[in-house]
This record gives sequence, C-alpha cells and structure tokens, in this order.
Amino acid sequence: MDDSRLSCAALDVPLDYRDPGGRRIGIALAKLSAREPGERVGTLVINRGGPGYSSIEYLNQIVAGQVRAPWDDQVRDRYDVVAVDQRGVGRATPAVTCFDSDQAAAAFGAGVPLVPDNPVEIAQRTAKDAEFAADCRAHSGNLLDHLSTATVARDLDTVRAALGEPRLNYLGQSYGTALGAVYASMFPQRVGSFVLDSIEDPVQTTDASAGSTLSERMGSDVSSQEVAHEFLRLCARSKNCAFAQDDPWKAFPAVLASLRAKPVTSSGPNGAPFSITYGQLIYSLGEYVYQPVSWPVLALALHRIYRAQLAAGPTTAHLGLIPTAAEDEFDTPYTSSIAPPFYAFTCNDTALPHFAPAWWAASAQRATLAPDFAALRAYETSPCAFWQASSTDRYTGPWNIHTATPILLLNNRFDPATPLPGAIDLAAHLPGSRLLINEGWGHMVTDKSTCALRAASNYLVSGQLPPPETHCTPDTIPFAS
Repeated sequence: MDDSRLSCAALDVPLDYRDPGGRRIGIALAKLSAREPGERVGTLVINRGGPGYSSIEYLNQIVAGQVRAPWDDQVRDRYDVVAVDQRGVGRATPAVTCFDSDQAAAAFGAGVPLVPDNPVEIAQRTAKDAEFAADCRAHSGNLLDHLSTATVARDLDTVRAALGEPRLNYLGQSYGTALGAVYASMFPQRVGSFVLDSIEDPVQTTDASAGSTLSERMGSDVSSQEVAHEFLRLCARSKNCAFAQDDPWKAFPAVLASLRAKPVTSSGPNGAPFSITYGQLIYSLGEYVYQPVSWPVLALALHRIYRAQLAAGPTTAHLGLIPTAAEDEFDTPYTSSIAPPFYAFTCNDTALPHFAPAWWAASAQRATLAPDFAALRAYETSPCAFWQASSTDRYTGPWNIHTATPILLLNNRFDPATPLPGAIDLAAHLPGSRLLINEGWGHMVTDKSTCALRAASNYLVSGQLPPPETHCTPDTIPFAS
C-alpha cells in the first residue's frame, strides 16, 4: 500500500517513438514532496535498477523506514523526489509478464538447474530457457520489441518536460546507472545533477564485437569470486565469525567439493528434512555477496554444513540461507519478481550470442578465473539465446559526451555485480565526471557508507563535486563486532 505522503500519477508515452501518434502505454510515477517548499531546488528522479525493480515500491520502503534512503536531510528538505516505474516494470501499464500467475511461474521453474554443472543439467536449462522465452512472447507480445534503455531514456525526458524541469536531476542505482549514462549521452544539455551509484558500464555491456556473454564483459564472475575471498579473509581473522573455527580457506572448498558429490541433509525449524545441493549453495552465495551485513548468517550456515559433512550426519542449516520448499520457495531463474522485465531489457540492450552452448563455453573458459561463480553469472542471461524480440531503438554510443553538468559516480571497491573497473571505464568516458570509491564490500554504495551518502547529498544540493580521488570508508567492517 502506498504511504499517504506519496502522490501517484501515470504518464502516457508512445510505445514506439518513431510512431508518436500510434499506440501509447503508461509509465507510473510517485512523488514525495520536499519538506521545505520555500527552499526547494527542484525534482530528483530515481531509478532503483534491475532492470525490473519497482522504483515506486523502493520509495514506499524508504518513506516507511524499511530501507535506508540514498540521501540525507538536506536533499529531503529541498527536493521533490519522483520515483518512476519505467515502461514494462512494476506499476507501468502494461507490465512485462511471462506467466498467467505466480503459481504457474513456480510450477514452471520447479526442478530447474540453478547452476548447470553437467551435460544433463545444461540440456535441461537450455530447454527451459527456450520455453521461457516463448512464454514471454506469448504473454507480452510486441511490447517486448519496445523495451530498451534508449527508449526509457526518451521516456525520462518526457517525464522531465512534464515536471517542468529544464534539466533532469537524477539518482540511479545499478542498472539505473546505465540508464543515466544513456540519457546523458542522448540528451547531454539536459543533464542536471546526476548521481550514479554502483556502475553498470554501458560501454562494456553494449559492445557486440566479441560476441561474449554479459558476465564476461562486465567481469561479474571474477568480482563475485573476489568478494567471496574477502568474506573468507575477514572471517578467518575474526573471533566473531562462526566459520573461522573451521579454517575457512580449507573448509570452504571442501564444502563445495563435498556438495558437488553429494547433497547434505538438513532440517528446518519445523523438523522437516531437506537436501542442500551444490547448486542451491552457489545460488545463495551469489546473493549473499551483495550484502556484507548478512555474512554472519552465511558463516554460521557454512560452519553447520561443514560440520555435518565431517560427521556424515544431518545439520540444521540457517534457513535464511537455504530455504526449504515447504517454508519458503526457492527463486528460480524465471520466478524472481524482476525476471520478466530483467530479461526483456537485458536481451534487447545487450548483443549476446544466439547459440545456447555459448553460455556453457563461457562458464568453462572462465572457470580458472572464477571457479565458484563462472557458471552462475554466465547463466544469469542464458534465456537471451532464445529471446523472441529485437529493439530497433538501442543506444551504443558515442559515450565521450560533455554534459551540461558534471556527473558523480560511486562504486564500492569490492562489488560483485558492478565491478570497480566498469566505474573507472565509464568515468573516463564522461569528461568532467568524478568517481568516488568506497573502500568496502557489496552492492550499492549509499546504503553502506555515510561518507559517500553525504558526498552525494552535498553534490545534489550545492552542485559541488567531492575532491578528486575521494575515497570513503564503509560504515561497518564484516565480523568486526
């Protein structure tokens, strides 16, 4: 339910900007008004990322105090904040859908290999990917042909004009940074204060020259491995990490090798037995590296799994890490809340192979660089091999654009999803921009570093970038207390 402090609206935009008089679709907006109208400096448009997360739901959570705002009080006082659910996403009409119901989605994904690890699982995943792509086309039709970041950038400029703003003030996170970079490149003279948090570098993702998978271009497999190594390093040196007593550097690969050979039996609070497989653990690790605040839970689960393997008996693994089918359905590649729009935009924006074995080939080739995450990260985009849509409105450069206002970029040192080299690359392509590095871990900077949050907020209010080569410290160090 929307908070009463938010006002909601819808805006019609052309389905196809080449045919402005043709079919129109709706994007959804929610506004949180500035607390000090007399000091108001403008409107700040936000995008939560994904692609596929509802920015309106994100703003609802911020207002309700459920998540930390990516701004401080001075921004809250002086800006109206407008969350936009981009075309095809959240409350936009129509939204991308691939199933008739959540129940149908769960049934479709039941038993799908989360991390293909052998020829049989590869074949199963490939067949499901093809079926999923066909179902998305059947349910969403030609909407899929008009979902690209460039088209969303045109929508954002329509939002800017509707708000009466001469320039767009913008805060984008993760995929929202790629959207911000595309907007800045398409409409450089309409760029106001731009904060891009956790950089998905479109210079890399739109490059079709190598015919590679997205994880290869971005390096998200290697960066995930690096964050996992940081988890082990920080755990091993701490008395506050449950896994430290097992010698994590030896126990962690032992856990994975043992699970590859045989699942471990566990039980939940209700006493129901279930098996923890190699794929489930890797899939969970892929999520946990995003949020260091949850690493103690991960450490406890690994400790219990390891001890159960040594004893050849059951464990009581923490259900926050490995949910049971009876108590909390495990998301599959097709049933997460953002899966349909994520694939719709990613497959349209990113030139990817249309040859399914390319994903396994990428996994095998990258295994020496990222032994635990090469397959997981590669297969995050595998349905694109069969995607039944093609956008004609796709921006691929140029990127060396002088914008009316300099852009502030933020990135964590150890980010599994948007590696720091991508942020360095995009900063080099945006003359006058400034990159601030938070010397911490995980995905998203402003919810992990008050130093970075204040720098971003000061920039939004004053227009002043932080000094060159600014580095921030994270608010917490995992296992430090």
